[in-house]
Amino acid sequence: MLSRVADSLYWMSRNIERTELNARILDVHLTQMVETSSEEMLDEKQWQLLFGICSTEEELEALENNPNVQDQDYLHYLAFHSDNLNSVFNCVRVARENVRISRDHLPNELFEIWNDLYHFTLHAERENFSIQHLRAFLQKVKMTTLIAQGIIESGMSRGVSYRMIKIGKWLERAEKTARILNVVCEQTRETQLKYKGEDYYAWLSALRMLNGYEAFLKVNRPKMDPKTILTFLITDESFPRSIHYNINHVRAAVDNLENAKIAHYSFELYYALENLKKNFDEMSIHKLNSDDMLAFLNRFQNQCNDIGKIFSKTYYLTEPETQQEQTQLPTVQEPPKSLISSSMKYKIEHTNVFEYDTWVDQSMNSIRLTPRTDECQRLLSFRTDITPVALTKGHVDIWGNSVESFFIADHHKHLEVKATSVVSIQKSPWIHRINFSPEMYAIFHSSLFKSHYLAYLSNTAYTYLTPEQMLQVDSEIGEMYNPVQYSIDVMSYLHKRFTYDGSSTDVSTKAKDSFNLNKGVCQDISHVMLGILRTKHIPSRYVSGYLYVGENSALIGDSASHAWVEVMVPGIGWVGLDPTNNVEALENHIRLGVGRDYGDVSPVQGVYRGGSHKLDVKVSVSVIE
Repeated sequence: MLSRVADSLYWMSRNIERTELNARILDVHLTQMVETSSEEMLDEKQWQLLFGICSTEEELEALENNPNVQDQDYLHYLAFHSDNLNSVFNCVRVARENVRISRDHLPNELFEIWNDLYHFTLHAERENFSIQHLRAFLQKVKMTTLIAQGIIESGMSRGVSYRMIKIGKWLERAEKTARILNVVCEQTRETQLKYKGEDYYAWLSALRMLNGYEAFLKVNRPKMDPKTILTFLITDESFPRSIHYNINHVRAAVDNLENAKIAHYSFELYYALENLKKNFDEMSIHKLNSDDMLAFLNRFQNQCNDIGKIFSKTYYLTEPETQQEQTQLPTVQEPPKSLISSSMKYKIEHTNVFEYDTWVDQSMNSIRLTPRTDECQRLLSFRTDITPVALTKGHVDIWGNSVESFFIADHHKHLEVKATSVVSIQKSPWIHRINFSPEMYAIFHSSLFKSHYLAYLSNTAYTYLTPEQMLQVDSEIGEMYNPVQYSIDVMSYLHKRFTYDGSSTDVSTKAKDSFNLNKGVCQDISHVMLGILRTKHIPSRYVSGYLYVGENSALIGDSASHAWVEVMVPGIGWVGLDPTNNVEALENHIRLGVGRDYGDVSPVQGVYRGGSHKLDVKVSVSVIE
């Protein structure tokens, strides 16, 4: 699985779980407001407890500085405010984006119910605030999250995608449980962790927040004893929200991913999990006084947080930075705006018209005009219209491209092939974010990696460059040490070297010829780049497709189609680079086919019996709002 897909699934799961937990915590607080007196309801400690779990103390202080602040302002901030990265509204929004990005790996029902919740949340946020309205909203959120969990459990195969989702869920639960217990213990510290009337609601709330009140009462006396509750929520191996339960399941899932073998890249993760397990085995909560308990929970929460960060590091997942203190969970939300993926939807009409000088009595053709579908690009609709009318038969070629073949036996002097497609693309910039780690270096130089991508390491007649030409490249670019940076340098080098000129070359021009000309079209520049990268043993492939230029754009490309290069980065996947424009291929680049060179992805190929012909190609790419 590509790291970018695993990243989306992992954070989708964590934000779904965080949505459910924060909604449940707010609902518990509303219940407590009804059960307690008005004096207790307005107690500052209540808001410190709530914000300590669901937000930050700094945000609470900012609200308290407002002289006109009311209870509903605190609640609205935790439920709907866009400035609060951990509000229920923001958790729903971020989870929905991640579900949308990774739809190909998830049941369709999951996107449908979460998209419905997202729009329900938008509507709820605009309504006039009231406790009754907030309670109905939280109930809807809780039920939807439970349905989402059921869809995942009943509709997904137990493969890598499922395990990444479950690990995200278990890590989020472990961290949230640790945080709740930490904050509650700190709030009740002056009572020396002994049962008193003023502490009843704090420990009752802790159980309710973690949906463990009923399960606790089935195995313990109905007394809110702090040490008994802590033992239940930390060490119980059967309760699904206890820390021990969730860490055990994370360890089992990692074993499954790694086939129970410790590799050089997973050693740190295994060590952290083993160290936390050792603490479980040596721990006796009933022997700790209040100071020792608070120190233990601080250390314990830090360990849970560290495991989440180490897991992200091990599997190349993004781990956003946080300014929160150690006693608070890291804020895991959207990356900086400059790195947020952009989403575009296009309608493409590609028409090839053949006019023959004489009658053609037989024609056999293959077309590659179906846009690809993967984790970044989704084909929403596709239709082929052929004149004269012909039946098509589809298959997928060795490079993963969709191919349609058709035969025309009737006499004809005119052949028109029109493909109409609608595509949505959501891509975020990757190439400048990639830190080529020692683990990636080891994979890049492994024999297995080279064997797997051998087809994209060998030059073809289109991409071959002479040794003399490569010496010239080396003198201007330098040697290759970091494949990622070297690919970027080659892209910039060719962008400066080549002049875009549509009349200087044709579809049969080879890289060694266009290199000396210093001019050509996107096909020529891409072939030269492939020749350089493959000579340096960097797996790279030719991409054909379309480029949406739009108005007032600096992008240039062929009016009919466009070509660029994709480079295989270990752990990340194929990353597109457009040397014609010196940019990473993002949401403006619509991918049609991939292969070793142009010969593998030619849009229309065929044979016919008749005289010469003229070809007219028309391409229209328009944005759909």
